[in-house]
Amino acid sequence: MIKKGLLAVAAIAVLGFSGCSTRLGNMTVVSTNNVDGLSAHVTKDVRTTGESCVNTYIIFPVGDFQNRLQVATDNAIDNGHAKGISGDVLVNAKINVSRWYIPLIYGQNCMIVEGDLIPLSDSIKK
Repeated sequence: MIKKGLLAVAAIAVLGFSGCSTRLGNMTVVSTNNVDGLSAHVTKDVRTTGESCVNTYIIFPVGDFQNRLQVATDNAIDNGHAKGISGDVLVNAKINVSRWYIPLIYGQNCMIVEGDLIPLSDSIKK
C-alpha cells in the first residue's frame, strides 16, 4: 500500500514539474529602440495585419505551434502586398495574443501582428 502511495506521489510530482516551450519564430529585424540609420517615412494607408491561430477541440489543440510569430508577421506582409502596399518590413508594430474558449468544447488562440509596411531600401539613410 505504501509503495502505491509513493508511486502516485512521484507520478504527480513528475507531471507537476513538467512543462513545455514553444518556438515563436525567426525574425530578421526586431527592435524596441530607435535604430540608427533607419528613417521610416510612414504614409497613409500602409497599416496591415496578419495572424496565426491554433484551435482547441475539447482539450486537444490543433494547429502549428511552431513559428507562430513568424507566420503572423509573414501574413501581415502578404496581406499588405495584397492591398497594393509595397514594402519589406513592418515598423510601429504591435504584437497581440487573442484567446477565447468555450470550456471543454472549443477554443481559439491567435497571435496578431499589426504594423506599417514600408520598403527597407527607401528607409535606410545613406
